[in-house]
Amino acid sequence: MQAPIITLITDWGNRDFFAGMLKGKLYSQITNVRIVDITHNVEPYNIREATIVAQNACMNYPQGTIHIIDVNSIEDKDTPFVVVLYKEQYYICTDNGLPYAVFGNDFSRAVVINTFHKSEFFTFAAYDLFCPVAAQLALGADLADFGPLTDTLYQITPLNSFVMNDTLKIYVSYIDNYGNADLNITYEEFERYRKGRKFSLYIHENTVKEIRRSYFDVDANGGHLSSLLLTVSATGHLQVALREASAEQLLGLQIMDALFVKFSD
Repeated sequence: MQAPIITLITDWGNRDFFAGMLKGKLYSQITNVRIVDITHNVEPYNIREATIVAQNACMNYPQGTIHIIDVNSIEDKDTPFVVVLYKEQYYICTDNGLPYAVFGNDFSRAVVINTFHKSEFFTFAAYDLFCPVAAQLALGADLADFGPLTDTLYQITPLNSFVMNDTLKIYVSYIDNYGNADLNITYEEFERYRKGRKFSLYIHENTVKEIRRSYFDVDANGGHLSSLLLTVSATGHLQVALREASAEQLLGLQIMDALFVKFSD
């Protein structure tokens, strides 16, 4: 059997022992397992950030890959633990709005996990529950072995852009390690709204009027705001950036900040 791949997306950070504890258990339970740390630095409890990471980091893995996503994983009657099969990959996570935000209704199958509850406490679900589920999946277990099938996933309100007259309202959806701010609209979506017109993107007291092909299409200027630019990130979304500086810091941008685009002929 091909060596299984398990990826990890968490909000644990790198200070504590959680990642090492979990990986030790996976290595002990699964022969020849390959573990990929996608990130442990999702902002604590930030489901929207974890959604963006999963959407962009997980989809290119081979069939049979098992993804453990432990962000805001607190089980109650409204947010059970689930396994979702999507494009022949398995996602073990909490039904807290994240899986629906990633897959919508396009998943193949999903089950509510009601097995492997060996501990009286549920303070580390990824260790106590997600690990044994991943081990069984790696051995070829069927989803139905873990609990009842479900056709619905919990929905959270999406962060949608919308247009009114000639004004488009968009939001900062993700900020990377460089301080670049992804917006919640793809380049293709933006061009459909734009319809070939000129535009002005207002970012607090600054204005951007064109889309640049790279971060080096503007002068460096030592991180001055004159190097502010709009480009397209690796995710395909519009991105506000500064050449060799942090747009997050110099512009004070935060996730969920609303920005406005004005179109003109």
